Amino acid sequence: MIEEQAQVIAVEDGQLILQAQTQSACGSCSAKNGCGTSLLSKVVGRKFSRFQASNDINAKVGDTVVVGLSEDALLKGSLVMYLIPIISMLGFALITDFLLQGGAVGQGSAESRDLSIALSAVFGLLAGAGLAKWYFSRQSNKQQFSPVVLRKIIEHGKL
Repeated sequence: MIEEQAQVIAVEDGQLILQAQTQSACGSCSAKNGCGTSLLSKVVGRKFSRFQASNDINAKVGDTVVVGLSEDALLKGSLVMYLIPIISMLGFALITDFLLQGGAVGQGSAESRDLSIALSAVFGLLAGAGLAKWYFSRQSNKQQFSPVVLRKIIEHGKL
């Protein structure tokens, strides 16, 4: 199980609204001064992600808790989030190339053909991202993709 700390910012109907600070995966790496990912995270700044989890440990607003997500859910989510847009982008580009190459759409200059393929690839990428988002919205109620509150670390007002 992948664990992360989060702070309780609200409690609504037995559900915790949690906020966790997003961190780059290489925050403890010794090469962070020469790393592009580390530099990018410094430029973008600190961001927070908000999500919900069931309040099984009677946490209150201000508490710091540890939440967990199964490795399988993280792996499956990563595959869907990355592969669907890439496959869609390549598919749209290849279909457009095939249609333009065979003369099914019409003849044009090489530049206009390349531009058409590039635009269809961008459209495919956006369509794939939309499809991945739709998939996750349909899966959001499933237990597999829901984070679980494992324990309290700090209760509000206590150290």
